[in-house]
Amino acid sequence: MTVSNSAKGVYVSGQGPAVVLLHSSLSSARQWQHLVNLLKSDFTVINFDILGYGQAEKVHDGDNYDFNVETGRINRVLQETVGDAPYHLVGHSCGGAIALKLAVEAPNKLLSLSLFEPVAFHLLPEGSRHRRQADDFKTQVFIEDTYLAAEIFTNFWNKPGFFKSLPKKMQDLMAADIAKVNLDFQGLIAESYNLADLSAITCRSLLMHGSESPQLSRHLSQIITGALAQVSERAFMAGHMAPVSHSEQIHPVIADFIRGG
Repeated sequence: MTVSNSAKGVYVSGQGPAVVLLHSSLSSARQWQHLVNLLKSDFTVINFDILGYGQAEKVHDGDNYDFNVETGRINRVLQETVGDAPYHLVGHSCGGAIALKLAVEAPNKLLSLSLFEPVAFHLLPEGSRHRRQADDFKTQVFIEDTYLAAEIFTNFWNKPGFFKSLPKKMQDLMAADIAKVNLDFQGLIAESYNLADLSAITCRSLLMHGSESPQLSRHLSQIITGALAQVSERAFMAGHMAPVSHSEQIHPVIADFIRGG
């Protein structure tokens, strides 16, 4: 992969129609490497480190951060890389929520949309059980002890004891990045488009979820699926982090969908 001249943490490979890849919180562009290898012979794959992760720049103004900061950067890279050409879009978890925002704001630009459990928490009705659960989760992670915050966050999306099973170096990296996780929550809740707005997304869409994922993210995937105009649904015997933990299963499905299979 080669780094784009337009931004740190942007990796462009291959040639052909563009495919944009957006990873989850506490991850990096590396989570999509298997998918990059599957696609780069026929597509221009643009694999992003989301701000604050991998080699991307940090967020400079956290007080005023929202996902417009992320989508503005992505759109600038796209303009410099493929111009106004339409593209395929792939996102997981927080990256899936950012992808959904891109799709809502410029649906005519998309050739296809592939999402694994996008955590667009703002779509959960205020006061509902699931919204309260999302808000409580946000509060639990927004604490001074970065190691405990990273433990709470990663265990929620994986399983109890997951964080402490990781090598110390990995724990250190996750704790160091937890401030961006809190900004991700800030961005997720700040969005204002609603479920009805998703009907504007008319490209082929693939919504994936894991049967072992938290009920919160499975429920959210279900209501997003119900709001899209042209959508296929796919479940996997895996958890929320399946694009990382089960890449050999998930990535070929996404590649086949992008190819129209």
